[in-house]
Amino acid sequence: MSSTIEIISDFLKRRGPELRQTLRVTIATGIAYAAFRLLDLQQGYWAVFTVLIVMQGSIGGTLGAATERMIGTLAGAVIGGLAAALHSNTPTGIGVALVLITFVAILSAAIRPQLRVAPVTAAIMLLTEPVGAPVLQFVIDRIIEIGLGGLIGVLATMLIFPARSHGVVVSRSVAVLTRIQRLLIAEADALEHGEALVPSNEHPALRQALMAVEQAMKDAERERASRLADHRIPPSVPRTLWRVRNDLVAIGGTLREPLPSPIATSLAPAAAGLLRAQAELTSRCASALNAGTAVSRNDVAGAHLAFTQTFSGLRQSGEMRALDFNAVGRTFGLAFTLDNLHRDLTDLADRIDEIATGIPERTATP
Repeated sequence: MSSTIEIISDFLKRRGPELRQTLRVTIATGIAYAAFRLLDLQQGYWAVFTVLIVMQGSIGGTLGAATERMIGTLAGAVIGGLAAALHSNTPTGIGVALVLITFVAILSAAIRPQLRVAPVTAAIMLLTEPVGAPVLQFVIDRIIEIGLGGLIGVLATMLIFPARSHGVVVSRSVAVLTRIQRLLIAEADALEHGEALVPSNEHPALRQALMAVEQAMKDAERERASRLADHRIPPSVPRTLWRVRNDLVAIGGTLREPLPSPIATSLAPAAAGLLRAQAELTSRCASALNAGTAVSRNDVAGAHLAFTQTFSGLRQSGEMRALDFNAVGRTFGLAFTLDNLHRDLTDLADRIDEIATGIPERTATP
């Protein structure tokens, strides 16, 4: 019995956000159905469909989707309504009108992506128009139904397990930092073993995760602009995460081949030690961001100093003079990108400290 309870409890903890979103959308769907029945809307299922389409994982995401759907609906309703009013009411006339409104609506959506639901709305308006019904009233009813669904969706996201974008930004940023940590450890392992870095699927996944952070930031800014919620994540955080990702790509490029044997003995351990210290700092940044606290610093500065001193010693020893141009370029490239990575991770930790203490963001380094 106790093991079953533990399994259920673990599932609820791991899938909490998904379960909250499921309940949120389910309740909102029921409310939309009850609303259009009480209001006696002829095709009130449009309100239900709208709820299912616009409800996202945050207030800002839902507001953006509802706004875009309303704009697209208005455009599609106007286009579809005009076609419904002007076609000859024959199969040929409806077919010609459908082709024409598809052309106009698709072109509009290509120019203005916010209108991407306009073609669907226009086609549905034309093909579901009841014979003999006033076209203007038909258009107005559809707009009311979709507006009702959008309103219910936004209110449900605000009031039922409120889903503010701040938490989404944080969780997605933590996921990015976890991927960064894994890549740092993989690079350190390659240096320690004297092997070429194995290509990883983590890089494409990291890029997608960073794009998800940017989308969550847009939703958070939309919440702030609409005064529905606020957030404390400065724009410099996703920018710095992108810089760290670029550093990792550059380091990976230098490690496609093992370091030249004459210098690998001294430089590789120092570089691997710095990468492991940076991986530890990345983990502490993730924990601090998730908990809303300042970053507990490790001795990454000491590891960076040790690597810098080792590299300077190699340059002064003259050992690199015997290397070919490619090997020298890779060695200097590794030192340069490790230095950039150290600076960017330190900057990220400073930004997280500012979030925790409520200090306004300083001017970010470009």
